[in-house]
Amino acid sequence: MTHHTTTRTMRAVFGERYGNADGLELRDVPIPEAEAGRVLIKVRAASVNAFDHHMTTGTPLLVRAVAGLRAPKRPVPGADVAGVVEAVGADVEGFAVGDRVFGSIGFGAWAEYASVNPRAIAPLPDEVSFEDGAATPMAGLTALQAIRDLAGVQSGERVLVNGASGGVGTFAVQIAKAFGADVAAVCSTHKVEQTEAIGADRVLDYTKVDFAREAGAHDVLIDNVGVRPWRATRRVLEAGGRNVATTGPKRLVLGPLRTTFARKVAAAMDSRSFDSVSAKVNRADLDVLAEMLVDGRISPVIERTWSLEEAPKALATVAEGHAAGKHVIVV
Repeated sequence: MTHHTTTRTMRAVFGERYGNADGLELRDVPIPEAEAGRVLIKVRAASVNAFDHHMTTGTPLLVRAVAGLRAPKRPVPGADVAGVVEAVGADVEGFAVGDRVFGSIGFGAWAEYASVNPRAIAPLPDEVSFEDGAATPMAGLTALQAIRDLAGVQSGERVLVNGASGGVGTFAVQIAKAFGADVAAVCSTHKVEQTEAIGADRVLDYTKVDFAREAGAHDVLIDNVGVRPWRATRRVLEAGGRNVATTGPKRLVLGPLRTTFARKVAAAMDSRSFDSVSAKVNRADLDVLAEMLVDGRISPVIERTWSLEEAPKALATVAEGHAAGKHVIVV
């Protein structure tokens, strides 16, 4: 007698080679197992980050050292996720079936299920929607670590957020305000009202003024655009001021690394400092963000939600670089 085993499948966005968003397709693939040391999540929402664009296109070329030299090692994109624990592998503590969770898992979120490292997720409070949970991790962690850890923002300090209307920028404005800072923000004309609504004390429209000449001196610059040279951005900082960049020019091979190094060298001969941040995923900071979501100190700005089938269009939209907040995929 022949026994047939049925493999459970799920829908997932799949990209087996590097390329633009139109190379991604929806496929039926096997549901991952809850292996030892892993947690299986039933995905309820995911979000789109510039990180996902870099991983799917393999640019700058430096990312291929992590993502795969010739083709993506992990063909299902998506870092930010929120959902419900479906199964818990051996040797995992702190999570149980049915728990609501959120986090930033690197790859695999654009699917109906995702196998994740438990260190990359945290409990999602009942008061927080899956959409808000998915919109928060990477952008929120980047903003939090830039403001708290690298800039060391103190109550009463003057913080300027350049690129205040994107994913990281909207969180940076809110988190700086939560730390008691006076916040000035730079964005385009059609995003001024949104930026005022999330708490900016002053908003500069970069289509009308050059913020490097008109903003005045601040204690901290959180730069989410990163294309202006050091000689320009140093003008917005007091002596002893801190410039923290979350991005930079996207060179083909090394991305922003060469520019970051040049700015560090220039800052070493200046009274102003320069540093760059890349989000470090950890449970403690995810818990901080969860608390801030519950008490209203932060609230994700979600420009649009998309279906899983529409994920490639969502990625193409975010890759254009003009998103007003976050784009969320509802699964």
